[in-house]
Amino acid sequence: MALATAQVPLGELIRLAFPPGIPLPPASFRDRPVRWVLVAGAGVVPEEGDLVLCGDRVPSKQELVAWKQNGIAGLVLPPSASVPEDIDLPVIVLPMDASTRDIQQASLQLIVNRQSYLMERGTRVYQGLTRYAVEGGGLDQMAHAMCELTGKSIIVHDKRLKPLAQAVAPDLAQVWPDVLDVLSEWSQVPEELRDRRRAAVGGWREQLLPGGLMRLVCPIVAKGMARGYLSVVGSAGEFDVLDQLVVEHGAAACALEMAKAKAVSEAEKRAHGDLVDAVLTGALPPEELVRWAQRIGYDVESPHAALIWRWPPAETGRPMPSLRRLETLVNQSIVQQGASALVRPREAEVIVFCAVSGAVRPEAALALAQTIHAAAASEYPQHAVCVGIGRTASELSDWKDSYREALQALAMAMRLNERMPLYFGDLSVYRLLFQLEGNEELEAFCRQTLGPLLDYEGGGDLLETLEAFCDKLGNLSQTAEKLFIHRNSLLYRMERIAQLTGLDLNNPDTRLAVHLALKVRKMLRPAS
Repeated sequence: MALATAQVPLGELIRLAFPPGIPLPPASFRDRPVRWVLVAGAGVVPEEGDLVLCGDRVPSKQELVAWKQNGIAGLVLPPSASVPEDIDLPVIVLPMDASTRDIQQASLQLIVNRQSYLMERGTRVYQGLTRYAVEGGGLDQMAHAMCELTGKSIIVHDKRLKPLAQAVAPDLAQVWPDVLDVLSEWSQVPEELRDRRRAAVGGWREQLLPGGLMRLVCPIVAKGMARGYLSVVGSAGEFDVLDQLVVEHGAAACALEMAKAKAVSEAEKRAHGDLVDAVLTGALPPEELVRWAQRIGYDVESPHAALIWRWPPAETGRPMPSLRRLETLVNQSIVQQGASALVRPREAEVIVFCAVSGAVRPEAALALAQTIHAAAASEYPQHAVCVGIGRTASELSDWKDSYREALQALAMAMRLNERMPLYFGDLSVYRLLFQLEGNEELEAFCRQTLGPLLDYEGGGDLLETLEAFCDKLGNLSQTAEKLFIHRNSLLYRMERIAQLTGLDLNNPDTRLAVHLALKVRKMLRPAS
């Protein structure tokens, strides 16, 4: 044995210098100090603290007894060797493709200069993982590679704790759904990592989890901000320096992959947005637009419907969510829905052209609108987003018509303070009223029909009552039920309306005129 003052625990040596996946010896042996690593051979006499690599030669029973008496740290056997019985020694059996020479060299480097070896090992971890990014393997392959290196479960979250990739070790397969639920809660993120800017200047953290588990979590940092989180999850007390190297350098490799994926995504979004601009401006003939779409890999031959999203004006003193955030919600929902769509943020709006079936009603676009609306309402309950949806455009040349219809539906949604997606095909008489917008006769008709109620103090309740009465086609019981008032209260209100206006609501033509005037009022005066 060469003279050495440094030593490394056997378990750590196996984890860092041996091929991945080799089972560790029993826990009682893992802390044995290894002072040197040598290859058994003629004239070689192992001493105390030596880890003996047997190469292709299996030692005899007498040699093993002598080595044990000398206090060796452990025994490493070739793949074909059988484990000796009745020898109270840690025994490691190498896999078929393991190199004894490489193991010895790595082990001695770790013993002689641990700090230098750990830096080099971390670099190799990073280089191995970034190879997957270069070769297009993505976060999934990187997660599985880290799982194989550590023997523990891996999960990559985005900045909002949405899982992006995961690899589950067999020992956690049964409880993994529960682990995912725990890790999806912001309350489970270490406090110093919750602020994404502060997290960017820190490293990995240890965190105890329910069920006797623990994780190492490290922020995935890009441009001075945490863009996600990498976690290594396993049983408490089973973590070591290799896990620390993997979570630290793995997070850096994940940052590279996420930056690459973001750049590709941004380029694709720009190409899609430019195509939308070209369609709406009519700068190119349809055949050229089709060739453009083919070059960027998008099918414009199928029917599409337009959707337009906008945040309504915010109340005074309350900041309005950004257009960028609205665009992100739209794109995330498109992926979640599995929809085929083009997205273009423009000024204060996000424009979407969603592929639909050939049916008259664009169900795919309506379903997408519901998904986006639910996501926005969940994240911003104080800021209801408005959306207008156009009818199905069977040909590319009709996309502009669907866009104009979506604009009209959006304008109506904002005026009516409509909280749900509004489809142009459901606008009914409003479609006709929009054609007369700006005509003075609309305002005159509304005032002539409803004037006394518009000027009457407290007329808001009477107008609401009249609207419910028209919606229920003059049925008093249904009107009272809709307004949550007693029938006698309704009768009193109807008498008051008749006194103020002189309207004969038993006349079908009068009811039609009143109903139409109420809709004109809604269109001309946005709801609060």
